[in-house]
Amino acid sequence: MSHPIERVDPAIDRTIYVMPMFASFQVRDIAAATDWYEAIGFLALATIPGPDGTTAVVHLRRSKYQDLLLVPGEPAPGTTTVSFAAAGTDLTALAATLRAGAFADAGVDGPADTPWYTVDLTLTDADGNRIVFTAAREAELDEAKQWAETFDGDWIGKN
Repeated sequence: MSHPIERVDPAIDRTIYVMPMFASFQVRDIAAATDWYEAIGFLALATIPGPDGTTAVVHLRRSKYQDLLLVPGEPAPGTTTVSFAAAGTDLTALAATLRAGAFADAGVDGPADTPWYTVDLTLTDADGNRIVFTAAREAELDEAKQWAETFDGDWIGKN
């Protein structure tokens, strides 16, 4: 299926590597879920059959280290949320496209500014799994840096 959403990285890394982190979502209809995730900018990197020949796993990737596995099963709506960095993605355009297009029934919340100087777009698939695309509010980087100086903790970049 061809989708109008531009990917963050048009040359998505298609190598198989040890993933430092990934999420797995249970979905009722793996083909429909794959179409939806492709519409929001993921690439179906691999479709892996089970012993009976039906699809056991679809490995999706949006960017390096932004991997998601879809597995058939009975989802528990609203129990899983995964956030992905979305610098360079026009979140307003993505939201408008999803609201107007073939996936008009998808849950689309935002984009909305957060108190921590990001703009977030929260998307909910047909199985109740949530994806948050988050990007820094570039126009407010100085304010964000000042705010970060108030954080407690032992982190790199703290003055």
